Amino acid sequence: MSISGIADAQTPGLPASPAIYLNQSGFYPKAPKIAVIASNKLQKFSILSINKRVVFTGQTKAAAHPDLSGDSTCIADFTTLQQPGKYMLQITGGERSYPFTISAKIHREVAAAAIKGFYYQRASVALPPTYAGKWNRTAGHPDNIVIIHPSAATDVRPAGTIISSPRGWYDAGDYNKYIVNSGISMGTLLSLYEDFPAYNRSAHLNIPESGDKVPDLLNEIVWNLRWMLTMQDPADGGVYHKLTNAVFDWMIMPDKAVAPRYVVQKGTAATLDFAAVMAQASRIFNNYNRQLPGLADSCMSAAANAWHWAIANPGVAYDQNLMNTKFKPAVVTGDYGDNYFADEFTWAAAELYIT
Repeated sequence: MSISGIADAQTPGLPASPAIYLNQSGFYPKAPKIAVIASNKLQKFSILSINKRVVFTGQTKAAAHPDLSGDSTCIADFTTLQQPGKYMLQITGGERSYPFTISAKIHREVAAAAIKGFYYQRASVALPPTYAGKWNRTAGHPDNIVIIHPSAATDVRPAGTIISSPRGWYDAGDYNKYIVNSGISMGTLLSLYEDFPAYNRSAHLNIPESGDKVPDLLNEIVWNLRWMLTMQDPADGGVYHKLTNAVFDWMIMPDKAVAPRYVVQKGTAATLDFAAVMAQASRIFNNYNRQLPGLADSCMSAAANAWHWAIANPGVAYDQNLMNTKFKPAVVTGDYGDNYFADEFTWAAAELYIT
């Protein structure tokens, strides 16, 4: 192999070859860099700069194993090329790859896009073009009139009681809002902040709260956190499993989905996931008391109340089929049931202990 900055590259003007497979996002400078060539023919390859200068040459090697289709392939390894820039890989005959980039911040844009994905899931608010671009839409589901389902009824909140439970994120494929699902999403995002605070303080997502002295990641978390807080029964600390329609909506926009919304029975899994999230959120938002006064304390109190409910109700599983034999209307949206709670108890206990 050799690295050069002076040799002229061929300029055949061919489109990207379907025989060359590589990471189109790009590579970190010191990371491994390979391309897979859909051929069993060993051949020379070159890396071209964007101005079509050869900066690296090498020889392909046979892959150790055939791919899943049984076809043999070759590997082009250019790991030692570490100079940041935009490049293409060229094989014998002038076939080229799609352009790729070598950069110390190669995944910064995709990381920001992945986090901003939660913004597009926001319920109860319009997404204007300023922040949502071509995915702008009208507000849907204000969720200020949410019905206590008979499965969730208590003496203090009998069936038919109206509560307000706005904000939150829509689920992946429907307009309902699930505490168990939020648990893993929120735990992941909160841990992202704790593990990489410097990155998250500098990540700008272009959301309505940007520039308010709270990192954008935390602002997005707050949108769902404030909804989660409304899902706790203030009378006993238990947490409703989900906020949902009785049945899934059709493929319609949020503002056209106007079916009645319910909170359904409390459960041990949902309550413990809630407790873990609230405990973790409390210690993080304790650093932002000036910008978000009282939020950390509210989260800590909610976490403790949820824990006490779970200790008193350690085996309450959400069994939607069983629930539907006892209460109407029947609810047939995602159930996300669970009857093994040791992991939830461990998570909640750990977060409470650390906080």
